[in-house]
Amino acid sequence: MKQQLSVAQRMGAARGFPHAVDPLESEQGMTQLAENEVRRAAEWESVLLIGDAETIGAARKWHEAVWNVELYARGLKDDPAGWTRAVQQVSRARDAFYALARRDLDIAGPPPPSGNWPRAWQQEDDPGDGT
Repeated sequence: MKQQLSVAQRMGAARGFPHAVDPLESEQGMTQLAENEVRRAAEWESVLLIGDAETIGAARKWHEAVWNVELYARGLKDDPAGWTRAVQQVSRARDAFYALARRDLDIAGPPPPSGNWPRAWQQEDDPGDGT
């Protein structure tokens, strides 16, 4: 999913969406999305095999959130605010999956810190901060 999201975000950068960098033109991006989808589908079988129902459900929500970002990257959606919401949803869905996968794998301790997007350093400068 991470590779698909990276390609979609780069394609989004080429389309001018906010907080996206390293533009990737559509033709090259579409090829990479297709290749990554084949890999994702094959690797998904491992999650289906060992994950419990709740973890699999969270993984599916993460997949769907990434696919929604891909709709923007492919030019099927074009609202910049919707783009930002879609990528934020990916972060939330990924965090939920990680927490459940760690529990499912019996990994002690809290999950890693959230990778909420856009990151604080990517936010526009606050006009009231005096800089």
